Amino acid sequence: MKHPRPTSLAIFVRVSVLFVFCVQFPLHARAQLTKLTQLNLAYASTTTNFSIAWLAKLENIFRKHNLDVELILMQGPSTYLPALLSNNIQVLYGGGTAVSRTIAAADAPIVVIGTETRYVPQRLMVAPSIKTVADLKGKKIGVSRAGLDEYATLYLLEKYNLVPNKDVALFYTTGGTLARAAQMKQGLFDAMTVSPPNEIELEKLGFRELVNFFDLRMGYAGIPYTVTRDFRDKNPRVLTDFMTAIVEAIQVYRTNREAAYRAIVRITRQNDPNLLEKTHKNNLAQYDAIQGQPFPWQEGIESMINGFHARFTPAIVKNRDARPYLDPTFVQKAVERLAIGKK
Repeated sequence: MKHPRPTSLAIFVRVSVLFVFCVQFPLHARAQLTKLTQLNLAYASTTTNFSIAWLAKLENIFRKHNLDVELILMQGPSTYLPALLSNNIQVLYGGGTAVSRTIAAADAPIVVIGTETRYVPQRLMVAPSIKTVADLKGKKIGVSRAGLDEYATLYLLEKYNLVPNKDVALFYTTGGTLARAAQMKQGLFDAMTVSPPNEIELEKLGFRELVNFFDLRMGYAGIPYTVTRDFRDKNPRVLTDFMTAIVEAIQVYRTNREAAYRAIVRITRQNDPNLLEKTHKNNLAQYDAIQGQPFPWQEGIESMINGFHARFTPAIVKNRDARPYLDPTFVQKAVERLAIGKK
């Protein structure tokens, strides 16, 4: 039995359907047929220093690189380090002080595969009457005991030959930034060191920025990406994809202000134009300092070991060499994949 020859119209319809299928299928194939690798990433703070992972999430850069990344806020090393070591999270984003402490103690099988920042990002905020660092003599600076703000404050005083608790008194405080700001407003002390973007709220209360620690180039591997050795060894492709997404997100942050602003708004839940402009500019300075390539920074981690932990908790320091705890290969592969620096 002969089948009737298809008409020109039927052929046209079939070809059209096939064409539409071929054009549209790839748009959905990645989501429907390619199994995305799931990763739990814990970020250690809601400050704007943690914008990059959110940008990668919001702009679907993780998905572009075959990853489904869940971003989970975990604050405090007693929370996020056990979660990392038990594989409840696979990547720790941030926690630079805790990570460097763990490396100094040599008591956990962790590896830093990337570091976003090179220098302490904090600000010294002062009463309006204080115009220069020399004016701090005879004044009180509010600090949290053995915190990064105390470390930065001591670094500053030593740099300007001011003796702590002789030339300048350290006033130890408790509570968050706004609580401490209220104490400074009451006159309990004259200056305090804060992490951005807290300086914006303090400016609203009448205080002013005296020192931007970034300008002092105070070494600090503040925003590391940390994994366990076991996860690193078993998942090299996944971590290459992950770091490729991170490096690409840094490039987007540097070139696409609107995308950067969306990430800042998402993590801070604030849409203040002044905050967006200042924090975007501050973060750009950090990313420009690394040329958009977040290689794990040995000097920054060792600076924390030798300057911070050896000062405040010397008994825990069993190791001062960060190199065995760093793996730059994933950033290197990401840079090569994305052809960073090539015309």
